[in-house]
Amino acid sequence: MLRFVTQRACNKPYIAQFGSIVQGLFMEDWLRITGILNKQVGLTPYESRAYVSLMMYGPMSPSEIAKKASIPRPRTYDVLQSLMEKGLLVEQSGKPSIYACVEPAQGLKSLLIEMEMEASRQLEERRKSVQTLTKLLSQMYEKSKSLKLERSKVWFTERDAAFIAIYSEAIRSCEKEILIASTSPYPPEKEILEAAKYALNNGRSIRVVRQITEFWTSEDLENYEKYIEAGSQVRYLDIREIPLRFMIFDEKDVILVFPSESESAELGALWLRIPPLARILRQNFEKLWTKGKPMLPILKEIRNKKQS
Repeated sequence: MLRFVTQRACNKPYIAQFGSIVQGLFMEDWLRITGILNKQVGLTPYESRAYVSLMMYGPMSPSEIAKKASIPRPRTYDVLQSLMEKGLLVEQSGKPSIYACVEPAQGLKSLLIEMEMEASRQLEERRKSVQTLTKLLSQMYEKSKSLKLERSKVWFTERDAAFIAIYSEAIRSCEKEILIASTSPYPPEKEILEAAKYALNNGRSIRVVRQITEFWTSEDLENYEKYIEAGSQVRYLDIREIPLRFMIFDEKDVILVFPSESESAELGALWLRIPPLARILRQNFEKLWTKGKPMLPILKEIRNKKQS
């Protein structure tokens, strides 16, 4: 076998072909690693190319790095200085200076720690900004909320994230009672359940008729059980028995939710401040409530079946 390799090694075309294959694999790794450094670690393209070139070829002068990494000479010193500040390179003074990589486990670990600290600083700054904005905007909103509600008796919107936020606030702001007839096969959003618990803790009454479907996970069932135990009155009713999905707040505001024309589109929601309509729908809700069965025993039975 050794003789076969030696004989083939004398074949120059074979050597050239083998060398091109190795170079191709070499370049593939080079591109893959520089791509990760750009996208995941936050190095610039020039920094990534300089760093990987030094890792592959060993210590080099700035001119050698510029050539190997295809970096413009005027940019080379800035790139190397940045990599040293990030703890990835060390410099050996001389004419010219020689640059080498710090051992990757140490250099990249230090860089990750610095990234985490910077991300933490930025998150804290944003948190403070949001807290300040929340305080200022809440003051403005409280002053204008009642005026807007009285002025606008009809709103139409999609049942999207913005609607969920407004709906959750309406639950929190309820003065006396909320009635909900739901045809949704999915569990309520976390924000809605949190708002409902807030309303219950402040003496509001919440009654719901709805069905539990196969789309509910064990976690959804557990969370909803806690919601019922917090004081909400819920009755189980097949969604085919509920002709319309609606919510009533204090016999004043009504939300009607309509199915979308396509599965990809959001549901449409019509928000009405029409007390006579609220009273009519309340009568409809009471009929549904009479048909329904207490939810808690059914919910526990469904949850036990899922867990078994």
